[in-house]
Amino acid sequence: MTEEDYEALPEDVSKAIEVVDGSVVVGESPSPEHQRIMMNLCHALKAARPTNGPCIDVLPDTDMHYVEPNTHTRGKTRWFTMRRPDISVLHCIERGSKLTSADVLTAVEIAGSDGKQRDFQDKKAEYAGQRIPVYLIVVLDANDTIHSVEEYRLDWSGLSYQLATVHRDVLATELPEGMKVNVAFSELESV
Repeated sequence: MTEEDYEALPEDVSKAIEVVDGSVVVGESPSPEHQRIMMNLCHALKAARPTNGPCIDVLPDTDMHYVEPNTHTRGKTRWFTMRRPDISVLHCIERGSKLTSADVLTAVEIAGSDGKQRDFQDKKAEYAGQRIPVYLIVVLDANDTIHSVEEYRLDWSGLSYQLATVHRDVLATELPEGMKVNVAFSELESV
């Protein structure tokens, strides 16, 4: 699938897929618990934005077009790739612009049992290849409650992630641009 093919799809179809190197990847609809955690984490990230500094935005479930060739699947051939992180923390973009991986400071995925390979292997390698500085994986247990949050940061090469820490009970970290996050898992799960 090309970018033009993707743009021509009806919205209800395009919102149900991602495109990796021209191949369609179909995702399952997230659970209500997943959605609740995503929305609460968006609010916590927005509250963590510094008042002085660059404009930072927090967007849930938004198409992110890759700017770097995705070398993890088909070599150096440039194929259309678009992922949709659960949450993107980014420098503000102009109205009407497409979100690209170059804009993203932190990508967040919420990994239930159905998406662990995709989030822990595929997206982790791809996001590192896109040079996204921080990758957070919210790990859900079998009851869709938060087990942990794994925080990955780009290593010295700028092409792969190293595990920085595993958060338990509280996500307490400093993200790029001075965003200081401190939120209990119970707050992220609350109605």
